[in-house]
Amino acid sequence: MALRNISHLIFGLMTLNQGAITYSHRLSSPLHKDTNGLITGTTETITLNSASDSGVVILDYGHVVEGIPIFDVISVEGDTSVFEITYAESLTALDSYMSDGPLVLAAAMDTYRVNRYSIAKLGTISNRLIQGSFRYQKLNLSSSGTLVLQNVGARSTVDTTPIAELPGSFQSSDNRLNAIWNAGARTIQMTEIPKGSVPNFVEVTSEGTWFESLAPQAQGSAAAAQLLRYDLMFSVKVAAGGFGFLVLSDTLNSGIYIACDIDRGTITAHAGTTSINDVIQTTNLPLNLTMGLGKWHSVQASVAITDIIVTIDGVEVMSISQQIRLFGSYGFGASFGHRAIFRNLSVVTPAGEELYSHPLTDPSFLPDFFMGLNPLDTIVDGSRRDRVAYAGDLDISGGAALASTHGLKYFLGSLELLGSYQVTTGFFIPTAKIQQEPLPNPLNVNITGLIGYSFNILTAAATLYMHTGDAAFAREWGPKAQKMLDWADSQTLENGLFNLSDVSFGGDWNYYDPPQAGVVTKFNVVYAYALQECLTLLEDGGIDIAVYKERLSELRHAIDSQLWSDGLQAYYLSESISDGFGQDSNALAILAGVNLDPAHSTQTILSTLSKDLMTAAGPLAFSSGVVESGFQRGISPFASAYHLRAALDSKNGTSALELLNTLWLPMVDESNANYTGTMWEYVDAEGRPGLGITTSLCHGWSAGPTAELSKYVLGVMPTRPGWVEFRIAPLTLGLKAAEGKVPTIKGSIYVKWDFDERGLLSVVVDAPGGTRGTIYLPEPLLVPAASSTFEINLVAQNETSFEITGGVRLELKQKQSTSSMRLPETKTLLA
Repeated sequence: MALRNISHLIFGLMTLNQGAITYSHRLSSPLHKDTNGLITGTTETITLNSASDSGVVILDYGHVVEGIPIFDVISVEGDTSVFEITYAESLTALDSYMSDGPLVLAAAMDTYRVNRYSIAKLGTISNRLIQGSFRYQKLNLSSSGTLVLQNVGARSTVDTTPIAELPGSFQSSDNRLNAIWNAGARTIQMTEIPKGSVPNFVEVTSEGTWFESLAPQAQGSAAAAQLLRYDLMFSVKVAAGGFGFLVLSDTLNSGIYIACDIDRGTITAHAGTTSINDVIQTTNLPLNLTMGLGKWHSVQASVAITDIIVTIDGVEVMSISQQIRLFGSYGFGASFGHRAIFRNLSVVTPAGEELYSHPLTDPSFLPDFFMGLNPLDTIVDGSRRDRVAYAGDLDISGGAALASTHGLKYFLGSLELLGSYQVTTGFFIPTAKIQQEPLPNPLNVNITGLIGYSFNILTAAATLYMHTGDAAFAREWGPKAQKMLDWADSQTLENGLFNLSDVSFGGDWNYYDPPQAGVVTKFNVVYAYALQECLTLLEDGGIDIAVYKERLSELRHAIDSQLWSDGLQAYYLSESISDGFGQDSNALAILAGVNLDPAHSTQTILSTLSKDLMTAAGPLAFSSGVVESGFQRGISPFASAYHLRAALDSKNGTSALELLNTLWLPMVDESNANYTGTMWEYVDAEGRPGLGITTSLCHGWSAGPTAELSKYVLGVMPTRPGWVEFRIAPLTLGLKAAEGKVPTIKGSIYVKWDFDERGLLSVVVDAPGGTRGTIYLPEPLLVPAASSTFEINLVAQNETSFEITGGVRLELKQKQSTSSMRLPETKTLLA
């Protein structure tokens, strides 16, 4: 389906006409936002009439927004009882009735991307729950009346400060590079969730708790997650369609979903969370069971590992045996279009010992199922999917937040939440729902997943400490890092390499690929990187770092001497897959200083990554040898963020530009059919969203360029915690100019550098009082330093680095010697 290019600042209104999309009108005004955060595409009226071509209207906001949907009904004629609004990040998703939903992993937003209404009167209609990021709304009146609406939109629950007004900024002589920075900043805005902004997931009354078109949320205790045998009992009254419940569920609500449909007279079991998931068994309700709307019924599910028996009002209605889920928790829900009220929940052992009970007539049970308000400011991985906090994502999104929104409270809140889920042995649980309260004590379990994330959270904490210099933070997180690093050391073999003995720990960001165990290069280099980055945090937390320096040195040597492949010219993936390599593991090897042998140089590795991984759509995450072992052939902006950092840190502008040009630039191209104004989670080898319509098109882990462009092109980064000391060392990337602000806890550092028509450099720096720094000449200069002189605040200098005193503006001017006055050539940044 073809779509004309729409400016991301222009609202488009489209109608469906015989399957083709046409514009009925198009306004050249920006999206409308009132002082209360209401975002609408237009203040004009929208008329819907199913008897004409205007029965379906698609609103295009130009870029993604989010919030609690709202609209005004200003005229109703005839039958308007069947009205739906569908939400989508991409236009393609609207081809599916369920769009890019359902979204079942957490209760932080509406489960379904389709909302149904029966309109009977005039007035304002507002949803209870949030719709995560959407660019498009499809309005569909299928009953035979006429409906006139106004102010169709959403009341935003996240900050909507214009990008140009954020604490951090970046502007260069290339607007395409600016667009990449801005899209990352917008992604961060959309994924910073203020505390208390997520409404209660369900309606709790004195009669019971209502579920309407909502996926069940599992009871979240560690004990419930490990249950093997239990009896689940409750009362339910159906108002529409039927009811559902979940047993044997994991922490992200995937288990065995039982859906009872009174209208159809059936009960079905599904592998997953909703009735859309794969059917395990379908059974007709028995003839001797009388069920109807508006009547209370007693339900019991007896769970015994593989076997589940369901009874309603004492009548057995289903008996199944399955091998899909063998242990887990329980929860309640209602399939799409269904509405039911629950009360008197009781969970007992087969012997009758109470495990959990609640009348469900007051909201005190909501925290047990993570269905209440969110207690902390947090950064989630995606605005639409998943609205969950992940330890690994934070290592990228946290840095981007500090550079743009300066979302310090969100970074701190995320670390407070995720950091509380450290287990007694040292590693971390990789994910937490944002409705969870931080745990008061470490978890006494010996299980986790995505083990790389336990190292990522340490580097995230180290980044935050360098930003704040908060001594209390160092005293809290130094011991946390020590415990994790000591656990990693306990898993080290005699040959000095980290060995992962439990394959269940061995997943990573690419959860869909085979998990790795044994000696895995990624886990070794991310361990080395965490050791390196945490040394200051450990020392300022009162920990003797001598042993950690020694471990880092030994680990570097062990990796470099044992995991390098001369044939690949890279560090191979793992001991079980030695004929291929990973992008992120080799980028991290550079960042962690692992490549000690001159034959394993940074430029050699970057050349290998370019030669063997690069496609027109960006760098593949794994080489062909790994793909042949069953890994997906796709492109990860998360892995590429480390690749970009390694390229910039090693001053390899060619590699950095290749990454920016092929991967991130197409995402910010407004003519791209999947343009959202934000960064995508994953990309396939053809440059499309890599997980189909389920791909998150607003994903914080993809915002790496926002942090890296500020650190390396503006060139600003701290050298002592709290920005007491900093350095400025711009990498010019062939630009003519760049300027921006880098937020710090002491105020913003403003940097502007540019080359005049003769190629001579000018730099302006304003730093806050109480800081001091060093500025180094940008690289590469257009006119060599050897044939130049420099002035600092009109005073001639004979150096190539200069001291900065906070509170005193520094102005640097390059003067060219008369013997070498030749106009230099400049390069175009992005092809």
